[in-house]
Amino acid sequence: MDSIGWIIISLITLFLLGQFALVYRTRGMQGRPAPDLSNLISEEQKAHETLYFYFHSPRCGMCKEVSTILDPLMSERTDIIDIDVSRRPDMARRFKVMGTPTLMRIRDGRIEKVLMGTRNEEIVRAFIG
Repeated sequence: MDSIGWIIISLITLFLLGQFALVYRTRGMQGRPAPDLSNLISEEQKAHETLYFYFHSPRCGMCKEVSTILDPLMSERTDIIDIDVSRRPDMARRFKVMGTPTLMRIRDGRIEKVLMGTRNEEIVRAFIG
């Protein structure tokens, strides 16, 4: 195999390892305590047992797909918190979000489940409940 073949195989391997690392990190977040939310959410939102955080970026193509599903839900519900990571990178660091779009379900002060990447409408609606 010539050097171009090895370069292609190396790049594919690095890409797959990067994807595995993101999935592993996402699964590791589940069950951990959520960061302090007191200065982020309103009194109305504090009344909810479960909160959903949607981390996105305006330049992210996958985020636009998920936003078309979540925007109507966000106008109806107060338990979905919309965080634009390009305007609030501190929030992404605080929640240890490594990529967008990311949906995070927090119940009783713990990160219950995390979805990363684009998902179809059925999965997003099932996640939100």
